Amino acid sequence: MTSTNGSKVSNQQVGTSVLVVMMEVDPADDEVFNKWYNEEHLPERMSIPGYISARRFMLDPEDGQANNVMRYLCIWEMEDDSPLQSQFYKDQNAKPTPTKDAAGAVVKNRARGLYRQIFPAAGGYSDRVGYTYPDGTRIGA
Repeated sequence: MTSTNGSKVSNQQVGTSVLVVMMEVDPADDEVFNKWYNEEHLPERMSIPGYISARRFMLDPEDGQANNVMRYLCIWEMEDDSPLQSQFYKDQNAKPTPTKDAAGAVVKNRARGLYRQIFPAAGGYSDRVGYTYPDGTRIGA
């Protein structure tokens, strides 16, 4: 399968923890921010053992920001939370680069949270057999 931008699309791997990061950047600064995130930050973090995958998103402009969310979102799949405690992670955070500094200067707001999986116990929920409501009405397969 190929995405609309020509890059290969693979089955997403799932860990037991996700790090969710939201950032606010003025549209005028998108190029600086995206260059750092895509060309430096993603490859840097993915080199740390325990990171599984990452996906980036941008808020749909028609949704607006009325629901108090930020324009950029990254979801990092991790085996568990150990990558955030690793020396690799600490070393990367301590190392400045010109691109990282430029991007940091344009981030107006940032929020992040580490989430641990609670259901199902492992993997992803993918039951496609449908659902029966208590009144007997059935939907789906």
